[in-house]
Amino acid sequence: NCVRLIPNGGVFWGGGGGGLGGPDTVWGHPRGRPRPLLLFPYKTELRGFTVRSELPLSRAELEPVLADAERRIATSPLARGKQPRNLYLTIGTWRWNWVALTQRNNFAVSRFLTDSIIFNRTDVARNIVHSRRQIGSTRALSSDIAHEVAHGMIRHHFGMLTALTAPKWVIEGYCDYVAGESTLSEAEVARLQNANITHGTIDNYHARLRVARELTANGGSVDRLFADAR
Repeated sequence: NCVRLIPNGGVFWGGGGGGLGGPDTVWGHPRGRPRPLLLFPYKTELRGFTVRSELPLSRAELEPVLADAERRIATSPLARGKQPRNLYLTIGTWRWNWVALTQRNNFAVSRFLTDSIIFNRTDVARNIVHSRRQIGSTRALSSDIAHEVAHGMIRHHFGMLTALTAPKWVIEGYCDYVAGESTLSEAEVARLQNANITHGTIDNYHARLRVARELTANGGSVDRLFADAR
């Protein structure tokens, strides 16, 4: 479920600044103020999140999803201060393809300078986000929101260098630890391993367990977890 960092920028339909989108666009360019977005025309602000979508959203359906994501995020000591939480929900078609580029199989991608997170096909009513993987193709949307926000918390707390160079197991493991679960369940991992199947989602499952063990051993220090990660 790794979020891939994509360089900021790109031409976007918008207002001033030569047609470059403003801070709340998916491209996140710091110049210019956009007119109402053509790609994500619907906007909802709820529980500290700004959510843009292709289709109208029901606040009644969105609220429990964001509440559950917020509950998961709050378990991390890195969840301090006012980190932007900009979510873009797609239906997994051309908009997702255009924004995700080479990461189209992922659940989400992130614009790291603005902390904008763009999700693959979402079903808010059922609290599900879909990927295009054959293994681990669905995940709870609230869990994945927490996972992706945790990537942003790592960048804000430790800096971009650590976010880019720390071992994958500690990055993905900690994000799943904050999410409270991995894409695959224990039973699913056991079934795949018994069939001698290897997959990145299996690695992420074990990374979360490793992070949990490390945090238990070091008294719960996330700083030490990352400092000692090899």
